[in-house]
Amino acid sequence: MSMLEQQLKEQRMYAEANLRDAHRFKRYITVTSIGVEDLELGESKIECLKVYFDGIYGFIPKDKMDDYEFRSLNAFVDSEFEILVEQVIADDNNAYFIGNRTAALELQSNLFWNAAKEGRIRANTVHSAFVSGVDKTNLYLIVNGIRTRMPREEYSYVYHRDLREVVSRGEQIDVKIISINAEEQTVKFSRRVLEADPAVFLSEYKPGGVYAAEINNINPELGVFVTLKPHGISALAQFPSMRIGRHIKEGDRCNLKVGRVDLQTGHIYGHIVLTKVHQLGKASRS
Repeated sequence: MSMLEQQLKEQRMYAEANLRDAHRFKRYITVTSIGVEDLELGESKIECLKVYFDGIYGFIPKDKMDDYEFRSLNAFVDSEFEILVEQVIADDNNAYFIGNRTAALELQSNLFWNAAKEGRIRANTVHSAFVSGVDKTNLYLIVNGIRTRMPREEYSYVYHRDLREVVSRGEQIDVKIISINAEEQTVKFSRRVLEADPAVFLSEYKPGGVYAAEINNINPELGVFVTLKPHGISALAQFPSMRIGRHIKEGDRCNLKVGRVDLQTGHIYGHIVLTKVHQLGKASRS
């Protein structure tokens, strides 16, 4: 046996021992998902997420990945998450294990709330969150086994028209607890509070000044919301005249002439200015 073969054998034996200990003591382990395969168990084939742990492959059956419905296991490929080990199968030449993510989430959730009741988890602590779903205005997260919805405004100070353009299912992001009630088991998280507050740059925008911006939301009742460059500060422009208004759309670049800066509320107000009426259309196609 070569030295490399001996090293691989020792690595597998060590990982196998860790897997058996995790199974015996019901400890969750962190695995990396690498693909989707059908696993033959007896006379049946089961679609599984294939994972990797210290040189040993494992399989998580589709029905043990999540209590929530999802379209495909493909969304979980190339992610890291925690599982419980249900079974270790090994012989002299090979070893693999069967994992259960749903059970690990339940265990993590119980540990989280127990720690919160004891005061070991409190507001302003930072945690890693797994993005289990995303739509235009919300992220659906799993944080230490806790399922939660984080609205768009808590994702970033920068306005994003569609969160699906910036976040993908399976990503890991850091979030901070902004409120928690251990007795009622309610908790709210925010990613935005981990960013530098762009309001500190408000004084750099002067009334009467004209600044580069991007239109991120058009509300006929409130006006046009834009993001000012380079700090990503949001500002509100009054709805332009029909001559200009019919040419603008979300995502267009424009200029904003600042009318008022409210340092108390952190709001900037102004109106859109154009050199030519068709300038926005040209900018959006460039």
